[in-house]
Amino acid sequence: LDNSRASLQYRVFVIFQATVLPALILAQVEPKYDLSRLIFYRESAAKAYKQLPFALSMVLAEMPYSVLCAVGFFLPLYYIPGFQSASSRAGYQFLMILITEVFSVTLAQTLSALTPSTFIAMLLNPFIIIIYALFCGVTIPKPQIPKFWRAWLYQLDPFTRLIGGMVVTELHGRQVQCAPNELNSFTAPPGQTCGTYMSAFFQGAMPGPGYITNNSTSDCSYCAYSVGDQFYEPLGFTFNNRWRDLGILAAFIGSNLVLLFVGVAVRLLACVEAFSVASI
Repeated sequence: LDNSRASLQYRVFVIFQATVLPALILAQVEPKYDLSRLIFYRESAAKAYKQLPFALSMVLAEMPYSVLCAVGFFLPLYYIPGFQSASSRAGYQFLMILITEVFSVTLAQTLSALTPSTFIAMLLNPFIIIIYALFCGVTIPKPQIPKFWRAWLYQLDPFTRLIGGMVVTELHGRQVQCAPNELNSFTAPPGQTCGTYMSAFFQGAMPGPGYITNNSTSDCSYCAYSVGDQFYEPLGFTFNNRWRDLGILAAFIGSNLVLLFVGVAVRLLACVEAFSVASI
């Protein structure tokens, strides 16, 4: 990707590909968890071990795969399009991908723990993924989301933190050079150059974005963005909030773990009760 105006949108679309990770991981982890749970029911009936060791071991067993998959997903996604190679940018982006991997694993296990079978859990997957993708601010920009949904669902969407953190990290400070077909041409009033005519727009109380390619002639060409920040700021993203977004995304892992442990305990109690009734 180059530094043209169109490439700003393409970079956002590349980052949006990270949202396919949960859909792929949910479909792989849920059947495995369901099979392991059947073994757990048998062993727990024999007093071999309790709920917490089972749930914790299921999470820890996935961590090596999560790191490996994060590396395999990150390298082509990041370096083939030519994203920013500075360690402060690339390191942050890898952390976001890794956290997304772990979030997806814990979400899949939570859904399996809260449902009686893989078939039921997989019925929930499309609904959850579609809601996450719709309200993260890419398919529908934040200003265009209806106020009711923007007030709470946009804020509670884990993808909002994923997309917001990665987009601002990639586009912050990136210089934009419009291609010839991306320039807006106009003519300055008689007796004025492009620079004097546009000075109020660029130097006012709220300076406008972009730049003009020629400050001296009356044949003006205007590019809507001069730096990547001007592209994402109207969408409600801020570079100063990127570490906050990473922390909130990581906190979703914690909430998944809490629900996972609760789900394991509830399902075990239901299973024990069913066995008791069957034995009677």
